Amino acid sequence: MKKFRGYISEMAATPVSALDSEFIAKATKVKSFNLKASDFESLKHKAEIQHLYATYMFKEFDLDKTIKGMNMSKINTLIDQLKNMNRSNFEALYDYQPKGVGPGEALLYFLIDDAVLGGGGSAGVDIKIGGQNFEVKAAQVSGDGKTVYGFKLGGTVDVTNMVNKAVEMKKELGFVTQGKGTNEVNKTQIAAIKKKFPKEWAAIEKEYRDKAHKYFGSTPVIFFNNNRSGKKLTRAAGNIIASKVVKKTDIELETISQGVIKPRVKI
Repeated sequence: MKKFRGYISEMAATPVSALDSEFIAKATKVKSFNLKASDFESLKHKAEIQHLYATYMFKEFDLDKTIKGMNMSKINTLIDQLKNMNRSNFEALYDYQPKGVGPGEALLYFLIDDAVLGGGGSAGVDIKIGGQNFEVKAAQVSGDGKTVYGFKLGGTVDVTNMVNKAVEMKKELGFVTQGKGTNEVNKTQIAAIKKKFPKEWAAIEKEYRDKAHKYFGSTPVIFFNNNRSGKKLTRAAGNIIASKVVKKTDIELETISQGVIKPRVKI
């Protein structure tokens, strides 16, 4: 006990200038807060949430710079500022996904004053900005920047019949996969199926395109660049790559992974 008391006394006598400021800075880093998905579904605590992020994660950020409305150019300018201030904290905010929330959605809530998240129960509405509904997709961007892929549609789109037909044609061509790969059809296999069963595959593509277009509907989609190197975002990722209403002619069937059809969309 005497030794402990002596240690306390010694600490109390240590001048602030002698403390390891780098250690303290690391120990007080904040990357998330005790927030629920429902906190992002209204404007009730919007100012408080913005204050938390600006105070503890982006100390140089000027909250007077947040905007109203969906303006891709202005939002990307603010995103670039956050990246430059603290890349690690930016990625933590971009990837913050409480239940029912996808990548980039909490980020938009922070930067847009009249934005509220739709929540997991609002099919086809990830975020409302100024009262307008938007879908949000974190997607990989092609090398030429003309298409996005690597994401899936909502669970309301029934693709079971199409997947079963595609898997059956894959088997007929002698492609054998086991385990999780049983209900997968990769791009190489799709190319072979197109060559051997052109009409049958065209029918699957048409059905999927119709269903995907119905899913997107007239709701604009905000596409985030979600390209990664391992788990880390690439330098250009985390920005909005497009915001648009998806036309039927924009949609292609990209691949089938674990029984889920993933599209490729022209932007």
